[in-house]
Amino acid sequence: MAAGRAFLGAPCSSLATGARRLAFASLPPRALAPALRRRVPGRRVASVSSSPDAASAPEPYVLTTPLYYVNAPPHMGSAYTTIAADAIARFQRLLEKKVIFITGTDEHGEKIATSAEASGRNPKEHCDVISSSYKMLWADLDIEYDKFIRTTDHKHEGVVNEFYSRVLSSGDIYRADYEGLYCVNCEEYKDEKELAENNSCPVHLKPCVARKEDNYFFALSKYQHKLEELLARNPDFVRPSHRLNEVQGWIKSGLRDFSISRASVDWGIPVPNDTKQTIYVWFDALLGYISALLDDGEQASLQQAIDRGWPASLHLIGKDILRFHAVYWPAMLMSAGISVPDAVFGHGFLTKDGMKMGKSLGNTLEPKDLVERFGADAVRYFFLREVEFGNDGDYSEERFINIVNAHLANTIGILLKYICFCNMYILFMRAKTYYAFCLLSSHSVHFNYASFCVNNDIVLLI
Repeated sequence: MAAGRAFLGAPCSSLATGARRLAFASLPPRALAPALRRRVPGRRVASVSSSPDAASAPEPYVLTTPLYYVNAPPHMGSAYTTIAADAIARFQRLLEKKVIFITGTDEHGEKIATSAEASGRNPKEHCDVISSSYKMLWADLDIEYDKFIRTTDHKHEGVVNEFYSRVLSSGDIYRADYEGLYCVNCEEYKDEKELAENNSCPVHLKPCVARKEDNYFFALSKYQHKLEELLARNPDFVRPSHRLNEVQGWIKSGLRDFSISRASVDWGIPVPNDTKQTIYVWFDALLGYISALLDDGEQASLQQAIDRGWPASLHLIGKDILRFHAVYWPAMLMSAGISVPDAVFGHGFLTKDGMKMGKSLGNTLEPKDLVERFGADAVRYFFLREVEFGNDGDYSEERFINIVNAHLANTIGILLKYICFCNMYILFMRAKTYYAFCLLSSHSVHFNYASFCVNNDIVLLI
């Protein structure tokens, strides 16, 4: 974790810059060659062993993206998060760590049912189509995940039910009437003091609707002091530091219990002790990080999933869902007697030509289109290099083309050309420094070969 945290905490640095610096500083020469072989994109062979010797194995590095909401096909924001997570996973593998890279789709809730109806499909068919589109995009982008969890998987529902029962046994779930302003897009009730003009959601800028429901609630307020203690004891729990300040502000302002069921939503996991209601999507989806640790087709068992690698080493998310991961989630885990994750990193938003992207503005950026036009390596390289990790980043096509041509094609491309040439002319070695004499402008060239040997392939991080 120390190396991983140093990597994540690199100030004023793009993800690629921080990773390159650490990779070359940390790796022994012998670690480079086997780690850099090209792998087939998409799902990798499962990293978790269920053998008797698994208990004595080193703890895995468990890395997660959000479980993406399937109300619509994947967009560039989802792709950016997953590209960044994939780069971190590759770096951790270079350090010879056992990595479990988890991604997946969040498939329950009112918005899903509405989107399915609009598309002329039933909710499950709609989820199947959109979830498949995520898998196809990850393959196109050379994403090498280990686990892909869907919240409609049977094993996930079993884990959610068991988790709910644990929290109920802790005395942290109660039933009450609630009346408030509800954002359908966020699928949550909003506090009036955080709303924009005309009672609009500050994220979606659409008016919230007044609702009154008889729901089940989670006693979040009970965990205010424990969350304050967590952040005081481990300020690296939320990164970067300005996101930590946001979370501390939310907690200090006073935490309110939140509704964890919906009486008006049919498409979801039924509440175990009241099947007339369904479990709130965030109380459901966050458990996907744990249920994903089970093998496909395996019987649902919360404890068995935990034993396979929990807690997570890192949740990589967009800043818009920071509250759920840095406030709600650790409190839920504390209630169930489960360890909290090691760290939550909230990255920024992407803009296009300096403007917020949106269908209404007609300036959306489609990741599939970018890959088809420029290739996966170009797309990955641009966003890893150009976006300051943790802050907002901007895309412009002119800048994209210039960066790819100047850096990826010219600088790195020429370097690799020389490396391939130098590989054939190593005359002798001494200790960890390799001397190569190359026929370049009639001069002999001396360099640290370990720093440049990438196995004739550009797959270190991009």
